[in-house]
Amino acid sequence: MAEKKKLRVIDFINIYLRSFFIQTVWNFKGLLSLGLCFALIPVAERLYKRKEELRGFLERHLSFFNTHPYFSSFALGALSKLEEDYANGKLDNAEQIVKFRNAIIGPLGLVGDQLFWAVIKPASILIGVAGLIAADSLAIKLICLALFLILYNTPHFYIRYLGLKKGYNEGFGVYKRLRIEQFNFLLKPYKSLGGMALGFVIGYMLISSAGQHTSYLAVFLISMLSAAYLRQNRQLVYLPVIVPVIISLIIGFFFKGL
Repeated sequence: MAEKKKLRVIDFINIYLRSFFIQTVWNFKGLLSLGLCFALIPVAERLYKRKEELRGFLERHLSFFNTHPYFSSFALGALSKLEEDYANGKLDNAEQIVKFRNAIIGPLGLVGDQLFWAVIKPASILIGVAGLIAADSLAIKLICLALFLILYNTPHFYIRYLGLKKGYNEGFGVYKRLRIEQFNFLLKPYKSLGGMALGFVIGYMLISSAGQHTSYLAVFLISMLSAAYLRQNRQLVYLPVIVPVIISLIIGFFFKGL
């Protein structure tokens, strides 16, 4: 009876560390495919010894792949499990791995973008900015900068670990976890903290602008209102940022000329 092939703890540590470099070889043809394959190399080294097996592994994982870089760990964990099952004869053919790999791209990207790009990143930045404008001493400003890095990278590192663990434990079934509701334990507190930080920053800017010159207050209010109006159209990404800047510059030159 053939010995059962099994991934070890050191393999998962290597995969976890390699996952941080998944974007370093990004390219227009395969996007994250090279990075994904690089992160899975410990799996190939543990499970496959023959050249034809390694060739098949590389062919499976060098094809197009793209998703949120942090949530790629869910794919890495699940693919590690599927490769282990395939190496032990528990899967009929490798095509099942390829189909799963292609199917999981969309859900991972959607949840990752909703959680990190739409909530955690802006909330962390706002909290850091609120601390910087409220602090007087350089030491406290540096503490606020450190707080921003901690607030952002704690869920970042945790999601990479969680994805690898859950992906390996659940294999094909990991797709059930790829709903934004599964991450409310991060979503809700960051939304609340970000909202409070935004309120503080806006209040501070209003008071600061009004205290310097009425024209500053006018520029600030017009910029905020134009950004809020343009942001109602969710298809507009850059205009809510660009238009307020242009308005501010025009009004600023006008008042300077007076």
